[in-house]
Amino acid sequence: MNNGAPTKALSKGKVKELNGLVEELMQHGFREANTTDELLAQHRNMAGVLDRIRRIEPKLRTTNGRSRMENVDHFTRWAIEQGCQVENVRVAEHTEYGGLGLESTGHIPAGESIITVPRSLFFYVTNEPRYRKLLELMPGAMMSEQGNIMLALALVMERFRAKSFWKPYLDLLPDRYTTPLYYTTEDMGELADTEAFLPALKLCKHIARQYGFIRKFVQEKVDDLRDCFTYDVFRWAVSTVMTRQNKVPVNLAEFDGMDFTLALIPLWDMANHAYPDIKGHEDRCVAETCYNAASEQLECTLTREISAATVTVPIFIVYGKRTDAEFLVHNGFVCPRNPYTSVQKRFTLVPAIPHYKERSHLLELLGIPTTGMFAFGLATGRRLPAPISPELITLARVSAMNDKELEHYTLNATERQTLCAYFASVPVELCERTNRWLATVMKIMLLRYPTTIEQDEALLKGNRQMHHIRRLLIEYRLEEKQTLHSWLTSSK
Repeated sequence: MNNGAPTKALSKGKVKELNGLVEELMQHGFREANTTDELLAQHRNMAGVLDRIRRIEPKLRTTNGRSRMENVDHFTRWAIEQGCQVENVRVAEHTEYGGLGLESTGHIPAGESIITVPRSLFFYVTNEPRYRKLLELMPGAMMSEQGNIMLALALVMERFRAKSFWKPYLDLLPDRYTTPLYYTTEDMGELADTEAFLPALKLCKHIARQYGFIRKFVQEKVDDLRDCFTYDVFRWAVSTVMTRQNKVPVNLAEFDGMDFTLALIPLWDMANHAYPDIKGHEDRCVAETCYNAASEQLECTLTREISAATVTVPIFIVYGKRTDAEFLVHNGFVCPRNPYTSVQKRFTLVPAIPHYKERSHLLELLGIPTTGMFAFGLATGRRLPAPISPELITLARVSAMNDKELEHYTLNATERQTLCAYFASVPVELCERTNRWLATVMKIMLLRYPTTIEQDEALLKGNRQMHHIRRLLIEYRLEEKQTLHSWLTSSK
């Protein structure tokens, strides 16, 4: 494999074959696909073409050939030399979280800053000469709408740049990820009928199309991309950015019409994610982060004391309030017992239900459709404003009403509006029937998955040698089912 050295040029025949495959990839990518079967078939076709492309393209290495831990000391010295401040914290191996993480090395008082990273060490796209040609060739909306692609291309250029200033940081990055860009078609099948299925398929399609566009119209015109842009390198760079990017609330690069900057922030981005005070993990040490505009630096502060007598303690940061599907697709991991998770499923007012016409009319008065994709979270233990969307709680209540309640809420406009609020004064009997309706519907939805909760648990428990990506996808699928199942056991 190659890292930085000139690559052997492809023969004219291989170049022609590669160009033909890129054209075929683009044709697949722009065909319309709407149903699940069509999208999966499209993914299978595009993945097949990409496999052929990868066999032709040169094998470029995105690491220096050493393990990540072997690069930690050099990286830490470099970060401190460049202005980072580090207090009793180090980068360490955290196999439980699939890689590296931050941990304490001594006493840290509550409220003390443990890491600061100066703006000069933020990696982002600037208007300097080496990026100017790229900025000219890519569509104008890319910086504001798809800035992550621009940041990924900048990362590719820097990774293969001789004597790069960023080399100690780039050497510490993973060489592979667990984002959908690394899933096989079989892996993707594990997500069938889940919230993450369509977003994962669409991400792969989007990145494949971007690769084709850049390969066809940009690569040969940008010197720093000409010899190092391959699909494997591109998906590595995109995955790096997806899993590590941060939206700094300042227009650092001074591009027109932007009030933020997408950036990679060395050292700080070695921390793994956790929410504070989650049931079962109340003892986790979660730091707070802010960007100090006055001193132009990121500051990471500990919210509770770590005793000097304590052996090393893992230190986490919060990646944001995201659903399980968002964490899986954009960060490549599962967050167990995620209090902010939310699932969308299709719910319908059943036409065969008694008084369908009256129920449909009441929903119309409330501005609620009789069918749609409606969201809900965990029945208990969540941190959402409400565990269920206004549309779904309204549909559930209307579906559970008897004829007298239907007449009452249809005629009484003031009380009618309370049906849309989860935390509303509703008769106890209606609440109980609503809960039963929700439990019944959730139970039916659980039956639509290819596997049961018990089967997934058995798969995870019984196969210790399972590939890590397949294990991740089954863990995600299980978390989603547990969200539905919480409505079967809830007494709310």
